[in-house]
Amino acid sequence: MNIHSLPFRLGTSSYIIPADILPNVQYLAGKVRDIELVLFEVDDGQNNLPASDVLDELVKLASLYDLTYTVHLPLDLKLGADGSEQDISLVKAHKVIELTRRLNPWAYVLHLDGRDVRDSKDPDKLHHWQDQAVRALEIVSEWTGGSEKLAVENLEGYPPDFIQPVLKRIPVSRCVDIGHLWLDGVPVMPYLDKALPRTRVVHMHGIAERDHSSLSHVDPDELDQVFRKLLGQYRGVLTLELFSEPNFLSSVKAIQGSIKRIETNPKLTFILGGARSGKSSYAQRLAQEHGGKVLYVATATAGDDEMKARIENHRAERPLEWRTLEAPLNVGKAVEQELEEHPADVILLDCMTLLATNIILQFPEDATEKEASDALNREAELLLACIEKSNADWIIVSNEVGLGLAPPYPLGRFYRDALGHANQKIAQSANRTIWMVAGIPTIISSTIED
Repeated sequence: MNIHSLPFRLGTSSYIIPADILPNVQYLAGKVRDIELVLFEVDDGQNNLPASDVLDELVKLASLYDLTYTVHLPLDLKLGADGSEQDISLVKAHKVIELTRRLNPWAYVLHLDGRDVRDSKDPDKLHHWQDQAVRALEIVSEWTGGSEKLAVENLEGYPPDFIQPVLKRIPVSRCVDIGHLWLDGVPVMPYLDKALPRTRVVHMHGIAERDHSSLSHVDPDELDQVFRKLLGQYRGVLTLELFSEPNFLSSVKAIQGSIKRIETNPKLTFILGGARSGKSSYAQRLAQEHGGKVLYVATATAGDDEMKARIENHRAERPLEWRTLEAPLNVGKAVEQELEEHPADVILLDCMTLLATNIILQFPEDATEKEASDALNREAELLLACIEKSNADWIIVSNEVGLGLAPPYPLGRFYRDALGHANQKIAQSANRTIWMVAGIPTIISSTIED
């Protein structure tokens, strides 16, 4: 696994080998692209805060190995009892932020201290805590020069949405700890769907006899679901929050296995090309090679004799055992209903181009570009949601319509732009995007490069 080919920055903690921070960073440099500096300072004066010469070496290693650092603040954050910033958690946070500023950290990971109210049903008590938490984050944001570098982590033993009211009030980032979700039995994928757009750091670790164990203890199907999501949609830091070399090495091996399974059987393949470039034939060949039950989703409508003939030709080319679902609109919902009665191993949708036509032709001639684009964008989002929920692998075909001359009439330009935006949205979620020219396929994007 080439860590530089991953779309996110794979990292781990600064305590993988039994040594101080600098030897750990020296050991990990080249093996990961981010290191979480786990810093502490206890009341009796003991601490692991790096000295100036150590910081000099950390800066050099970052430059040599394309490393970034995330910094885990020492204590769960809260205001003082009197509402001031003199609470020890804030004092130590300020000290760590000042100390590590020269490292230009990717993020400062922090916990919000809600132990006293996490089980409360008293709205006044909860609102007071939320006010205090927002104020604490505002104070720390001033020290870091902006709120986006603060990554607020979800904790085990708390309600899943406990921090959500706070996040609505201040534009901090998130740290999604998937290990904590697994520990509490919270479904990971729905949580990620909501949280990922705002997430700067993801923590992962398996659950065995204890927390923060190797990912080798995670069910492979669960691991594959998570990595499909991260490979397709995440561009931040993924920290393997582990604290031993055996757990680190076996977790990397588990990730390699997951990626290999995903690459061998991509969840979503997106095929783009011009007219008569061989898109449909190639898509059908991929579906046949996949094996299993195939559902062919046809978006064409027989509006005239020429289209009727084309539909019949396509139908004749398909294997007789494939099921066909005609869905000119609301494709995601139609496929979900079909799969309830007739599960499929692979779904071939041909094509987005005609789906866009069906949507846009519903609008009057004086429709705006925004109306047309929003409608197709909603269709694409619902389709992607259906793909995420299904257990099948998908192949979607679409035309690249932006390479020629600009259409001379407004509706044509609206169509070109709306389909282009929809194609971008699907390509961003695809595990593999293929460009067809004269019947020759070229992989132009893949979640993992060879």
